[in-house]
Amino acid sequence: EWLSELESKLSQHPNLIVGEIGLCKMARFVREFPKSLGGKATALQLQKVVFKKQMELAARWRRPVTVHCVNAHGIFMEALEEILKEAKESCSKEEEIHDTNNVLLENDGMRATLKKAFPPAIAMHSFTGTANHVQQIL
Repeated sequence: EWLSELESKLSQHPNLIVGEIGLCKMARFVREFPKSLGGKATALQLQKVVFKKQMELAARWRRPVTVHCVNAHGIFMEALEEILKEAKESCSKEEEIHDTNNVLLENDGMRATLKKAFPPAIAMHSFTGTANHVQQIL
């Protein structure tokens, strides 16, 4: 329900961005998630599922996102890597080009597909990471 409501807002307002979205180990939802349902680990995985859906929606509508990420850089990178992997898998076999060692190379069709898998811009808000985290993101 929330996802279709967000999509409806994006369709009605062409200048909206998607955000603030994110991952936060300090959020009350995470801290107070019932241990009987898996506790903090389950709460963080649920956050990641929602985050990926929001990222995918922003990518589909070509809208920037603002991301809140507090002490969750590993999960953030996992989400980005999963989106990238899914995009690569969605590329048709005709788009694939391999080198002499059968290593998949990117071509223009694949590059376009990968570009569409992510929002056009990602602004990090409340970023608590290191310079190394920034390099991983770039």
